[in-house]
Amino acid sequence: MRLPDLERLGSFALLGPGFGGRPFLLLAGLRENRDDPVLAYASFESPGAGARRYAAAERRQAAVPIDPPARAIGASLRDEGYREAIGKIREAIACGDVYQVCHTVRADLDAESGADILAALCAGGVPRFAAWVRLPGGEEFVSASPELFFETEGSRIHAEPMKGTARGDAAASLEMSAKDRAELAMITDLLRNDLAPICRPRSVRVENERRLMRLPYALQAVSDVAGDLAAGVTPLDALAALHPGGSVTGAPKQAALRMIRALEPGPRGAYCGALGLLEGGRSTFSLLIRTAERTGGGWIYGVGGGIVYDSDADSEREELAIKLGALRGGARA
Repeated sequence: MRLPDLERLGSFALLGPGFGGRPFLLLAGLRENRDDPVLAYASFESPGAGARRYAAAERRQAAVPIDPPARAIGASLRDEGYREAIGKIREAIACGDVYQVCHTVRADLDAESGADILAALCAGGVPRFAAWVRLPGGEEFVSASPELFFETEGSRIHAEPMKGTARGDAAASLEMSAKDRAELAMITDLLRNDLAPICRPRSVRVENERRLMRLPYALQAVSDVAGDLAAGVTPLDALAALHPGGSVTGAPKQAALRMIRALEPGPRGAYCGALGLLEGGRSTFSLLIRTAERTGGGWIYGVGGGIVYDSDADSEREELAIKLGALRGGARA
């Protein structure tokens, strides 16, 4: 099977190695099933408790070869008003209304199919949470997310919030950046607070305050937060408590969400949503960053970043370009 062969399927989820695929796991013939789901999905705007749940008629490991893209995918960034939005967020922070806001924009892609996009996103190597999903209702998205939203095994839950992005040759700068360190610290604390109500008392802990993850096109700073789930708490209960993810909202979460609704021109949809595989006593949920979604007008791709008071619009715009590099096989935008 090759990537274009999947275009013939009515519904499917092709999931990368972070979900347990070698290199991919294929779920085909998806159908809604709230009682015994294998796949769960929530768009950014959907409540986590309302995540759609699916069973699959077929489940198998799939060694799908990734051929080089036939052509480069063009991306036209919709960044009108970006500088003004950053200024409004900084003003709100100065007033004490919010501490950090993840502000995002969209890029229109010159792409014909999900196969083309996934091939481009995998040109530098298959991302940990690569995914190409077509749902029974026709919704379709492709993701090259490097971010683990959370995973559970038995009663243990582990999250990896991600904040701070730099070029691959700028490790020292990212290590020393007080601004990026503060961004991650805020979101790590937010995750601790989100986990506390669903975990046993005093079990939530930060296992790693900050480490760097190297991607083909960038460096990312992440932390590790873990806890022991309270009796009876399921992975879907955890999704209800944590969604939308703190690293794509800001802090405090509800104040950040109000600013997102005020400043962004439309819904994020699949971008910044959550996708999860549930198998036996395990679950793995990715946070859908580096994600393209098919719309009536073509494919759109989301990029953004955490804005704090020390943020500079030009530097933040450069971070968007680095993240667009995921579409270029690791090359800078």
